Amino acid sequence: MRSALLRLAAASSGLVLAALATVAVAQTPVADTPAAKAKPVRSIPYVSITGDDGQQRHYETNAIPLLFNRACFGWRMYLGGPNRTISLTEVLTTSQPAEQVIAGPETEVSADKTRATTRMREVVQDGVLQRSWCIIPGDPPGTYTYDISIDGEPRGEFVFCAIEVPDQNPNTDPRELSCPNKFNSVERARPFSPKAS
Repeated sequence: MRSALLRLAAASSGLVLAALATVAVAQTPVADTPAAKAKPVRSIPYVSITGDDGQQRHYETNAIPLLFNRACFGWRMYLGGPNRTISLTEVLTTSQPAEQVIAGPETEVSADKTRATTRMREVVQDGVLQRSWCIIPGDPPGTYTYDISIDGEPRGEFVFCAIEVPDQNPNTDPRELSCPNKFNSVERARPFSPKAS
C-alpha cells in the first residue's frame, strides 16, 4: 500500500513544482476565514479561489481546480504546543511533470520535474503549521502528494487531486469536483522513544 502511495506521490510533484514557481512564500488563506480563527484540532487540506471581484473563497477540500493564477492549495497541521521554530521537510510528488518549474534555493527539484523537496525553518504559531501554493499555467492534472517531516520525524501525508477546469470558471466549487481520494490526509504517529531510567 505504501509503495502505491509513493508511486502516486511521485506522479504528483509536477503540479507542486509549478506552484512553487509561482509563490515563493507560504500563503495563509485559511487563517482569514472565521472558522479558521477557532482553535483547530485536526490537520486538513484546503483550497482557496480568487473570484472576479478579487475576494478569496476558502474550502476544506483536497480537490484542486486547475484555475490558473486563481486557485491556491495547501495543508494545515495541528501540532499543539508553544509557538516555536521547527525544521520542515516537505516532499511534493506529482503524477505528471510540470511544464514550468521555478524553485527557491531551499527546494530541490528532480530531473523529471515530478518531485520537489523543500527544507526550511518554519514557525508553529498557536500550535498550527501551514503552507500553500498557487496554480499556474502548465500545472498538470492528477494526484499530488505531500509528505511532511518535522524535526526529522515523518508527521503527515496529504493527497490532492488536481482537476482540469476547461472554462477557467472562478465560480467553480472544488467540493463538487470528482476526486477519487477525497480527504485522504493522514497524520503519522510519532515514533515511540522509551525514556531512560
